[in-house]
Amino acid sequence: MPPYFDNADSVTFRKREKLVALLGRTDTGKTSTFNLMTGLSQPIGNRISSTTHQCYSYSNFIDTPGFGDTRDSEASHLSLIDFFISLSSGIDILLYFVRYGAMNSTDLDLFVDIYKRILSIEAYSNSCLVITDYSLPNLEQVNINEHEERKYLLKQLHDNNKYSYILDKFDNRVIFIDISPYDYKRRELSKEIIEKFLHSFQPIKRFNCQNLQDAYRLLRRTQEMEILCLDLKTQIDQLTTQNQHLAHLYEQQIRHCKDLEESYQRSIKQLERIHEQTLLTIENNHLITIEEMKRQEFRICDEVKQVRHQLEEIEHEMERSLTFNVFSYIPLIHIVTNIMELNTKRRITQRIRKTLHSKKKLL
Repeated sequence: MPPYFDNADSVTFRKREKLVALLGRTDTGKTSTFNLMTGLSQPIGNRISSTTHQCYSYSNFIDTPGFGDTRDSEASHLSLIDFFISLSSGIDILLYFVRYGAMNSTDLDLFVDIYKRILSIEAYSNSCLVITDYSLPNLEQVNINEHEERKYLLKQLHDNNKYSYILDKFDNRVIFIDISPYDYKRRELSKEIIEKFLHSFQPIKRFNCQNLQDAYRLLRRTQEMEILCLDLKTQIDQLTTQNQHLAHLYEQQIRHCKDLEESYQRSIKQLERIHEQTLLTIENNHLITIEEMKRQEFRICDEVKQVRHQLEEIEHEMERSLTFNVFSYIPLIHIVTNIMELNTKRRITQRIRKTLHSKKKLL
């Protein structure tokens, strides 16, 4: 992936001049110094967030994103590494910026982190400490080697273990500048101080950033893994949603099956009640019919007795008289007819009983 520059079309490094990169914490004066040295007007940030999100270059100066920025600092670090690796010819001078009197444990930890994670101890020999916001009037004197005021100031800085740590790593290479926009003379003096240092400082060799290759690949791989994990998480979320949907459908089907089973049981019970009621009705009707037939049988028996009695009387009369009254046979015919009807009903009753008996066995 090629490095990104805000002004990609104007990136042209002059080979005869030293290539200078500006590093440091957010709002330590890097962009202001970059504008001072190049004559540009890049946006300047504040003490909370940096306005420089990508490496910006002009002439032989490179302005980098501020470390410790609260907005997407990992992306800024990756962009800076990407940029350093792309410089096959390397970097001559690394200017590390801190504010005068504002160095604390967090700033020192950040410095160690930068030179361990992004650079290496090889970068120490190409680095110089730039202390900004030096508002004391002896600005020119403290930047002259062997001057008493510089020696005194360096002794004070060495008494502070935070400044002392960096100065020891940089072999006491430090310059003091004041780039306040309200004092034109001090800004111009600061520009002269930087130019004089850049002209006089001759590193043994360029810092070629080859040690960043592994870190670069590792960070790129980390980014790829994060993207892959994000994709997998998205797929897992989708599968989870589908699983929840299927589980919901499954529960609906289970409830539907239970409803069908309950409906089936209710139907079975209802059919059993109807069947019992039907059998009871048939049995009651049958009993009523049997009772009625019994009553009719009793009536017929009575009539038969009467007919027999009448026949006996007729026989007596026939014995007494030769004349036979034909009309006396009419009651006998009626009796015979009733007897035949009674026999027919009995047969029907027997058939009904057999039918009911067979149905009870089947149930």
